[in-house]
Amino acid sequence: MLEENLLNLEAHELMVLMGMIYFIAGTIKGVIGIGLPTTGMAILSFFVSPLIALGLNLMPMFVSNFWQFWKAENHLKLLKQYKFFAFFMMVLILITSFYAVDLGDNLIRLLFGSMVLLFVLVNFFGFQPRINYKSDKKIQIFFGSLSGLLGGATSLWAMPITFYLLMKNLTPRQFVDTSGFFILVGCIPVSIGYISTNVFVAEMLILGIIGSIFAIIGFQLGEKLRNKINSAVFKKLVLIFFSLAGAKMIVQSVFNIV
Repeated sequence: MLEENLLNLEAHELMVLMGMIYFIAGTIKGVIGIGLPTTGMAILSFFVSPLIALGLNLMPMFVSNFWQFWKAENHLKLLKQYKFFAFFMMVLILITSFYAVDLGDNLIRLLFGSMVLLFVLVNFFGFQPRINYKSDKKIQIFFGSLSGLLGGATSLWAMPITFYLLMKNLTPRQFVDTSGFFILVGCIPVSIGYISTNVFVAEMLILGIIGSIFAIIGFQLGEKLRNKINSAVFKKLVLIFFSLAGAKMIVQSVFNIV
């Protein structure tokens, strides 16, 4: 499968590329708490097909969010508080992940690019609705289901998660802990689907390990930088990059450009 990479990169070049990409992605995640799968997929899309990018993105996403959740303050509380969201998300990710291989590169590009641009718009222009306690269960089911429907095909179940958590008006630490929990539990069913359908194959293992190691190194750096840089300016720069990458993928899918 890796022979299909768009620039015909050699194995050692892919290793270097994975290290660089996920160091950047991990740093972004360490600073703002989110963005590793989006950054990884967005940069990889310049070098490999979307389907290969889904497979290569799997291990760094799993490992970095396990690390993030491991450092959370109260694991059991998170599980109890967000059980409805997690359950519906996991079930639907498991289902949709089996169909990612059948969607084709252009449809994956279109879905990915559209979700990224929507995420950018929401973050640039603000998202102010708030959830009251009585409606939280229904909203968890809705956003958990939406995350599952989109997540298996694009690895971007973090987008609906972010919308939901913004409505919860959480503290920065709560946001980081909860997003890490949601993305981690989503990695379990998507791994089953991607491995079963050969989206993730054995030859990606070494590349995934390299990406995971550099993602953790970047994440640690990002955490240290979080209070030392202007996170608002940094986030805007990241969003500009996301918007360019998302627009590129939409144009490629519409005009069938490789």
